[in-house]
This record gives sequence, structure tokens and C-alpha cells, in this order.
Amino acid sequence: MKVVYFFRPKNDGANSIEGVFDIIKSALPESMLSTDYFCTNEWMRFKSFFKARFQQGDVNHITGDIHEISFFLSKKRTIVTVHDVGRYERDLTGIRKIVKKFVWLYLPLRRAAKITTISEFTKQKLVQITGISASKIEVIPNPAPDDFKFSPKIFDESSPIILQIGGGNNKNLNRLIEAIKDSSYRLILIRKKDSSLEELLNKLNISYEWHSNISRERVYDCYKKCDILFFASEYEGFGVPILEANSVGRCVLTSNISSMPSVAGDSALFVNPFDPKQIRKNLDILSSDAQLREELIGNGLKNIKRYSRQLIASSYFKLYQEIYSSKLATK
Repeated sequence: MKVVYFFRPKNDGANSIEGVFDIIKSALPESMLSTDYFCTNEWMRFKSFFKARFQQGDVNHITGDIHEISFFLSKKRTIVTVHDVGRYERDLTGIRKIVKKFVWLYLPLRRAAKITTISEFTKQKLVQITGISASKIEVIPNPAPDDFKFSPKIFDESSPIILQIGGGNNKNLNRLIEAIKDSSYRLILIRKKDSSLEELLNKLNISYEWHSNISRERVYDCYKKCDILFFASEYEGFGVPILEANSVGRCVLTSNISSMPSVAGDSALFVNPFDPKQIRKNLDILSSDAQLREELIGNGLKNIKRYSRQLIASSYFKLYQEIYSSKLATK
């Protein structure tokens, strides 16, 4: 059995999907053959879509974002992974949203034998938006990265360091800034530089470090340096940073909506992401309650076991075998 992975164009600073599937592929049986096909960017993307017809395997796996490539692949042997529909739901309006729905979701997903999503939240959104049967959609979560190891740290109760990672408009940084003004909290930001946010941080005398386009090693260093991960987003299809913080042994403050409660389980303190006062209150609770922090860190180390690469790869391999067996049966 040969599986071909179809990836979006390579782009500096955007490799989350590629990183996830690198982890998954590393745990698949060695007997399974696989190759990667990367699309090209801009107008050349559609030329690479057409060329994809000649690169198909026994199983075709569209790994995310480029759902439209399914028009050029065999329906009976194609799987599409949908990570989230946040941009469609939150950022688009009018005719652009209508076109996006049909070209990126409604039609491409009907050109697949099977659809996978990374959370039950995203699955329900797809059923709601497209009307596709829930039985066609299988939830297979992202694996926990195992390159980040547990690293104990004495919590800085006098001036805790909060790590915020990700630059989308859903990441809720402005409310975090509102929550920690007039306090001793410090920030580590991993996101694209933003002069207006820097100006606001300086105006409010909030201590911060800003990192962008950094290596995995430096991201790991930021986790080790922080005391709390802030991941109280307005919307997430999954939330890998929660698992990264669990792995390193850091407290997590995350949202009580979207996919985040499911991903975090009992390893995080939850908050209404739209309420800066509650964000501040719960940050203060984490900063003052050592017993709670110890409990959350311990729960986090248990939580990541639900997302081991072996478990996730096993789920995908079972799905590949199902598609491959169906292909053989129709010969």
C-alpha cells in the first residue's frame, strides 16, 4: 500500500500541518510506502493541482488547507483532513463566504471517500455548514509533540511570565493585555511583529519579549522560561500549544469554548475568553495557588498520553487500510 500526502505550498513561518504529519508518519509501519506532494503557490497552485492527477497512490491524503485538490484525485481513494473552519466562519462575509463554502468545503468534501477532523468541535461545524453525514467524518486528533520534554521550574510568584503563542486575530492578545495592565506579569510573545501592539505594551509599561520565525529549539526555550501558557483563544480547531505546555510542565489558562476544553481535559484552568476581568482573576488564582498548579501540571503529563504519536498513527493506518481494501474490492 502506497499513501501519497498532498500538502499546501511551503511557506516560511507556516508549517504546523507539515509538522503534525511528520510526527504521524514517523510512527506508521515501515511496510507502508509513502511520498509527499507539495503544491506550488499563487496562480501556479492550480497547475500543480492538475499535475497531482499523475501523482496518486493507493490512498491519497489531502493533509489540510488545499481541499480543492480533491477535484483532481480519485474520489474512492481520497481522504481530506479539515483542521478548522475558523477563517470561513469568522473572517469572511458576503459573496466571498458563499464562494469559499462551495469551493473549499461543500464540493471538495463530497469528492472524498472519507473526511477526518482533529476535534469533535470541527466535526460538528462541518456537519452544520455542509450537511455532510457525520458518519463520513472521523475524528483523529493531532499528536502531542514529543520533542518538548518535561522541564521543572520554580514558579515566579512575584512576577510570573506568561507565554502567548500564535498571531491570528483569534488568539485574544488584546484582552490578555487589558487583563494584566497595572500588574507585575511579564509576557513572552511568539508571533509576527506588530507595531501597534508594541506601542500599547510600552504605553502600559508591560514587560515583554517578542519572538518571530524562531526554531523549535527556541520555542521550547520559551516554554521552559515561562510560568503560564495563555491559550484563551476566541476560536480553535484544536490547540497543540496546550499539549506542548503539558509536556514541558507548565500551567495552562485556556478557553471554556470551542475545542479547547476537550483537548485540555483536566489539565488547565478555564476562562471566558471575552472577559478580561475573569482572565485576570484566573491568572491571579494560578499565581497564588501552588497546590492547584501542581495538580494541573500532573494532570497535563497524563493528558498528553491521550495524544501519543503511536495512537494517532494507528488510527490513520486503520483508515488507510479501510480505503485500500475498498479499492481492491472494486477491482
